[in-house]
Amino acid sequence: MRLGALLLCWLVACGEQPPPPIQEEDPVARLLAAGVQVDTVGVLDLAEADTLNLDQGLTIVETTVSFPPEAGDGEVFAWEFYAQELRPVKLIIVRFDQKRDLLELVGESEMVVPRQKGPNHFLLREPIPVRHRDLFGIIQPEEGAVPFKKVRNWHTLITARPFTRPLMRRDLFSMYGWRYAVRVFWRKAGQ
Repeated sequence: MRLGALLLCWLVACGEQPPPPIQEEDPVARLLAAGVQVDTVGVLDLAEADTLNLDQGLTIVETTVSFPPEAGDGEVFAWEFYAQELRPVKLIIVRFDQKRDLLELVGESEMVVPRQKGPNHFLLREPIPVRHRDLFGIIQPEEGAVPFKKVRNWHTLITARPFTRPLMRRDLFSMYGWRYAVRVFWRKAGQ
C-alpha cells in the first residue's frame, strides 16, 4: 500500500503539470490603455479590511467619500470589491436629499456572486449616471461577503431593512465607523 502511494506521488510529480488558470483581462486596465480617463471612489487598498459582518440582508451606504465635482456628468461603469466569502453582492448608487432626509436610488448593478475569494472586478451591463455628491453602497442579501475595517471618523450607513425603491428614509439606517472593501470606477459619460 505504501509503495503504491509513493509510486502515485512520483507519477503525479513527474507528469505534466496542469496549465495555469486563465486570467481574465482587467477591464479597467484595458480602458486606461485606450486612453479613457478613469477615476475611482472608495477604499484604496481592498485587502486591508479585516472583519466580516454575518448579519443577513444588509444595505450599506458609504457617506465619508462621495463622487467629486468632476463626476458631474459622469457614469459608473465598473466596480470591484474584496470577497471574504462567495455570497451575492449588488452595487447601488444613491443620492441623499438632505431637505427631506431621504436616500434616492439612482441605479444598481445586477446581483453578482464573487468569482473567487479576494479581489473581484465587474463591468456593469449598463453604466449608471452619477452627479457630484452621489454616494455608493452595496446590498448583501445573505450573510456578508465583503469585509470592512473599523476606521475612526468614518461614517457608513447600514440597515438590515430591504432598500425601498426609489426612496428610503435616512432614519432607517444606523451610522457605523466601518469602511467596506469596495471601489467604484467612473468616467465622463460617453467615453
